[in-house]
Amino acid sequence: MEIQDILRNLQIEQLTPMQEATREAYRENKDLVLLSPTGSGKTLAFLLPLVQTLKTDAQGVQAVVLVPSRELALQIETVFRSLGAGYKVNCCYGGHPIRTEKKSLEHPPTVLIGTPGRIVDHLERGNINLDSVRTLILDEFDKSLELGFLAEMKELLAHLPGVRRRVLTSATAAVDIPAFTGITAPVRLSFLKDVKES
Repeated sequence: MEIQDILRNLQIEQLTPMQEATREAYRENKDLVLLSPTGSGKTLAFLLPLVQTLKTDAQGVQAVVLVPSRELALQIETVFRSLGAGYKVNCCYGGHPIRTEKKSLEHPPTVLIGTPGRIVDHLERGNINLDSVRTLILDEFDKSLELGFLAEMKELLAHLPGVRRRVLTSATAAVDIPAFTGITAPVRLSFLKDVKES
């Protein structure tokens, strides 16, 4: 899918410098750490290059987006759908019936978005297989650590043997990247310094 088509679907003229830089860095085929303030358009920054690397003929889940909250999961799902790429996307989070999600997961999505605890729950119940996942996005990783999702994230990543690319976003530079993420020599983009002090 061409970037012009996506921008037309989103009804935006052009990307921000941060979104452009993320697209460029994504092309390097290396892990990526993106530091940018909350509300700066990070979701679009990682979804655009992701959607352009998804394979139409592949079976199973190709990408997992891990988030700290239900609100963020739903927001990312909305943005993903608005790209108009036509791939199936599923959102999994606590606070509503797991059987509803289980039913939807019977036909695996191309992209799975969700909170660590709920996705681990589905794995343990055998509701989903993540062996085909090639891209892992850890969105608002700082917040996930803050909320105590470390153990769930560690367990979940152990179920992703095929991951080739990892993208980690954070709104703070003071985030330590644990070894279990598998991120070793990432391209690092920081847009935190651009924030104006109010």
